Amino acid sequence: MKITVLGCGASLGTPAAGGFWGKCDPSEEKNHRTRASILVQSKETNILVDATYDLRIHLNRLALQKLDGVLFSHAHNDHVNGIDDLRVIAYHSNKLIDIYSNQETLDEIERRWPYLFQPKFKDLYVEFLNRNIIQNYDRFRIGDIEVQSYEQDHTACLSLGFRFGDFAYSVDVAKMNEKSLQSLKGIETWLVDGAAYHRETPMTHATLRQVKEWADILKPKMTYLTVLSTHMDYKTLCEELPPHIRPAWDGMEIEMGTNRR
Repeated sequence: MKITVLGCGASLGTPAAGGFWGKCDPSEEKNHRTRASILVQSKETNILVDATYDLRIHLNRLALQKLDGVLFSHAHNDHVNGIDDLRVIAYHSNKLIDIYSNQETLDEIERRWPYLFQPKFKDLYVEFLNRNIIQNYDRFRIGDIEVQSYEQDHTACLSLGFRFGDFAYSVDVAKMNEKSLQSLKGIETWLVDGAAYHRETPMTHATLRQVKEWADILKPKMTYLTVLSTHMDYKTLCEELPPHIRPAWDGMEIEMGTNRR
């Protein structure tokens, strides 16, 4: 199983609109960041997690023309606003694309993009998404990949994290309860929200102190930070972080030995 980090940036990306780099060095390629999303692949199955503003760029970089499922962590703009680009994939695949999340997230997506599900003008639009409601704690399969969802507190809403065998993805999380931490026991690699890196207390994203505490509990071999803002320069992070915690970068690939627990 392979995980590709399609994007590891915060909601504004790096550079932000207007060419604002913040504390990030423009000459460092790993500071060029699109919004946070990943692709999980086996030899048979492609799973996208979140459809960001940058989805078209992400799909074109990989020349990806097939998706077996799309997981949504929550319905905030930077995680769903590229959803219309899935229409092209559905058209060329000649089938509906299965999307998965909890009912709250799927209801919000359908409220904002009703024409993707039940088009009013069928001569202009055809439906191309198929809803699959999952629970906050659930286990299901997409193709030959087993997925486990778990609940996360994003302050403004609940988000979902996803586990794929020995790998887990926790984006947009400020707090995590004991049940969710138990769901992550035994992971080897963790890609986790680090947007509140320099804050002392969490607001909507995890602080570095929290990430370290969680990593001490879960003991993955490697922890990678995602949702990196313009305040988070790649080389500076590498100097400040312990060896078992590293910043992610766009295009990073993680090879895992199994897609099952």
